Amino acid sequence: MSFLNSFIHGNDLAEIFIEGHNPYALQKLNTPDVDALRQKMSSTETLQGYVVGRIVGSGRGVWAVTDQAVLMLSAGLHGVQRIALDEVQGFENECGRYGHSVRLRAQGRQWSLFGVSREFAADLHRVLSARGVAGVFDDRPARAHLWREAAPAGWAQDCLRDARLRLSPA
Repeated sequence: MSFLNSFIHGNDLAEIFIEGHNPYALQKLNTPDVDALRQKMSSTETLQGYVVGRIVGSGRGVWAVTDQAVLMLSAGLHGVQRIALDEVQGFENECGRYGHSVRLRAQGRQWSLFGVSREFAADLHRVLSARGVAGVFDDRPARAHLWREAAPAGWAQDCLRDARLRLSPA
C-alpha cells in the first residue's frame, strides 16, 4: 500500500522532501475541513489555533485546538478524533529536515504531523501552554530559505481569524 501512497500523494510529498517545507501548511482551512471540524465542536466552543500538515502513511491532517478540546482530522481515516484538553499530557514542536513537526501526547498515545507552519505551531504551543500542558517549542526557521518569506506579514493571523469566523456558531 505504501507504494500506492506515492502515486496518491506524490506531488505533495515531493515538494516537502525536495524543498524541506510544506507549501500547503500556511493556508486557510478549506470547506470540507471546516465542515468536518464543525460536526465535532459544541456550540459553545471557540477555535484557538490550528495546524495543517502531513500524517505519515495517512496523508493530509489538520489539528484544531478549541477552548475545550483538540480535534484531529485525518484525510486518510476520513474522520475527526476529539481529545479533551484535560487529557493532553504534552505538546512539542521541532524543526527538522522536512520543516516543522508537532507531536501531541494524550490518552497514553502519541500523534504527530510533519510539514506544519512554524507560525501555526507557535499558536498551538501558546494556547496549550496557557492551559498548563507541558511543551517544547523549537523556534528555528525552516531550513529552506526560499520559504521563509513565502507568506505576507500577518498571513497566519488572517488565516486564524478566517477559521474562527467560519467555525463560530451560526
